[in-house]
Amino acid sequence: MSAYEKAASAILCDCGCHPQSVLSCACSHAEEMREAIAAEASAGRTAEEIIAGYVARSGESILVVPKAEGFNLLAWLGPTAALLMAIAAIALVLRRWRAGASREALGASAAVPAPGDAELARLRRAIDELR
Repeated sequence: MSAYEKAASAILCDCGCHPQSVLSCACSHAEEMREAIAAEASAGRTAEEIIAGYVARSGESILVVPKAEGFNLLAWLGPTAALLMAIAAIALVLRRWRAGASREALGASAAVPAPGDAELARLRRAIDELR
């Protein structure tokens, strides 16, 4: 891949239309950017130097793929973390749902209340009478 192709495919066209690389955008502004990139490449600049020049002038938002470092790392890791949390939440809901269904199947859904003081006293008297 030539320096021109590498740089033109890594830089976004900043015309305001659908975000596309300079290489694939069909607008007139992209044509101007392609000519500028081709001129820099034919002057002997490497793709990395051309890209660095555009980043220096326009910021990292000019890149098709942001670098995976610093705050941009959130763009790479955020969706993955959200997906993992969603899977964990679904697994937890399913586990609780299954546990509730199995308790109902066993007839244990209605818990037996603990006896109060009056009931304990009545049970003690009944036991004493049996002796």
